[in-house]
Amino acid sequence: MRTRLGPYLPQIAFSLALILGAGMTFAVHRSAEQRAVAQFQREADLAVDRVFARLRQHLVMLRAAQGLFAASGGAVSREEFRRFLAAFDGQEELGGVQGIGFARMIPARQSTQAETEIRLHYGQDVTLRPTTTDQPWRTPIVLLEPQDSRNRAALGFDMFSDPSRRRTMEQAMSSGSARMTGPVKLVQEITANKQTGFLIYLPYSGTPVAGGPPVAGFVYAPFRGGDLFHAALAAGPELSIALRVTDAGAVGEVLFDGLPPGETDGHRLTRVAEVLGRQWVFHVQETGSSALRHFGTALMAAASILLATATGFAMTARQQEAARARDLAAAAAREADYRGLLIDEMKHRIKNHIARIQSIARQSARSAADLRSFSESFDARLQAMAGAQEVLAGTAVPQADLASILRRELQQCLDTAEVDHLIDGPPVRLDERQSHAFALIAHELVTNAMKYGGLSAHGSGLAVRWQVTADHQLALDWIETARPQPPKPAASKPAAPGRGGFGSRLIEASLQGELAGHLTRDFTPEGLHIRLHFPLKPALQA
Repeated sequence: MRTRLGPYLPQIAFSLALILGAGMTFAVHRSAEQRAVAQFQREADLAVDRVFARLRQHLVMLRAAQGLFAASGGAVSREEFRRFLAAFDGQEELGGVQGIGFARMIPARQSTQAETEIRLHYGQDVTLRPTTTDQPWRTPIVLLEPQDSRNRAALGFDMFSDPSRRRTMEQAMSSGSARMTGPVKLVQEITANKQTGFLIYLPYSGTPVAGGPPVAGFVYAPFRGGDLFHAALAAGPELSIALRVTDAGAVGEVLFDGLPPGETDGHRLTRVAEVLGRQWVFHVQETGSSALRHFGTALMAAASILLATATGFAMTARQQEAARARDLAAAAAREADYRGLLIDEMKHRIKNHIARIQSIARQSARSAADLRSFSESFDARLQAMAGAQEVLAGTAVPQADLASILRRELQQCLDTAEVDHLIDGPPVRLDERQSHAFALIAHELVTNAMKYGGLSAHGSGLAVRWQVTADHQLALDWIETARPQPPKPAASKPAAPGRGGFGSRLIEASLQGELAGHLTRDFTPEGLHIRLHFPLKPALQA
């Protein structure tokens, strides 16, 4: 499990932390969205409530005005009407409404009656308009306060002549309660700043007269849509919403449009409400920036990414620490192995040196005529052995000749003339590393030959030949011959020279590890044939 997943643990830890963070971020985002939707719905309901509260406030004023006319028998002077309106809280109460007025209902043939009443209230001559009508009744505006240029323009207007207004009046008379018109253009719209409006009619019955009109008149209120909705929405803390209000019965007509231009990413909803015989549709849209709403989500996402990144880096650092610990342990193990190898090599070299010294003594004694010649030959070979040890210790010159290394090794047990006769090959230069490795190999080969092979007591000769191939490979043949021996019992038969011993392993380790080469051994009844191959450096052979 550790081997398969180990390299991927930082990525796995990062992914798991990222998934956990993504889940938390989604939960925060969803919670924020739910809170935002609930808040938006509350504000939308509050906006609709503010509009209806404002309408109810104006309706209270209309009913109060209806009571005033009822108390005075339908004869209310302008001064009384003004004092009545002043009893309310001035412009705050009238905010959003163009005014409060009274439209007298009269037979169509009695237009002068309404003109006289207007003159009595305002001291000016006003002709009813339109001047003619196809209706049996007329409802001219005879009283409208507060007076300004807009409301003065409305005096004398016969509202019963307009189909939309007439239909609402008939509904109000039929029900005996207040009714509202659909979207209309008020007669007060005499400036460039025009708004879509509507009117609320509350019938005043008065004293019935035989053959007279159905009611004495209408207390009414003209509304400018923009003024009404702005005043209603401003009555309290600012809301983060915008409205568009339409009348369901007047397709294509917009009472109020406060939506910002273009598309936004805010929430939207629609509310439908019944109001005084009409059905209003409120299109509500969120205006606040969604970026602030998602700040918590963004913060959680950033924290999740940082946490995942920190987890991944922490896991990576932990793995690196573990890798360094493993490397240190491996280095310590290699150091211990190397020390063991040095100790084994030292032991092996001591044994080999003893065997070499014995062989040197034996060979020197074989050819010596007296003690003096023995001493000279023995001393010369010991000096050759010391020279070879300089190469093995790495203290020789950076380059060495292959023949010189062989000659030094063989001179430890043979005369110089014999050595020159045994070796044959072209000049080959080795660098310091190659010289050290090859000297070690030659040392082991000579030692084995002196112990078991062609240079031993049972040996009959040695030949060393080498050549350089076209691809700069050294091919060296080490050939040992032995005297025929009488057969011996299997139990006492010695093992093949160098097979599986430390010397053989040292030869192979040096050849493969230091020289990048290889060898082959062939044991025959005539002796041993060893063939070495390893690459040379062309620059040294030039």
